[in-house]
Amino acid sequence: MKGNKKEIDYENIKPEDLTGNEESFEVQLDSKAGVYCTDCGMKMESAKIDVRRDNVMIMNVDAYKCPRCGKELLDVETASRLEREFSLRHAEELKGYEVKISSDGRNYLIRFPKELSRTLATKKIARILPIDSDEFVIKVV
Repeated sequence: MKGNKKEIDYENIKPEDLTGNEESFEVQLDSKAGVYCTDCGMKMESAKIDVRRDNVMIMNVDAYKCPRCGKELLDVETASRLEREFSLRHAEELKGYEVKISSDGRNYLIRFPKELSRTLATKKIARILPIDSDEFVIKVV
């Protein structure tokens, strides 16, 4: 033993060796660290790129581009936003469900088909996200 700390044999660790105070820490990414190409290892540069999927193109997307091999990368947040955007734009191609809109005089009512209702049984709140004047997405939370 060194000082008051017991040395742990990591090859033969036991649950009782894992007692002690729980530590917490915060990770802060260093924005100056840079992004490196996974193909050639070169430091990538910030760039604006056009991203195309089928007949939909989204222009001037923030990305990273390798000056040596030309590989382009998106950060996780941007890639997630683009994936959602492409999914929404292709939603009309999906079969979906056609339902009637009713009114009780003050409110509009939509009934979910029974195939969807099974998954909604435990959910009690929905968020309505407007996309356009005649389009919206319902997100069940």
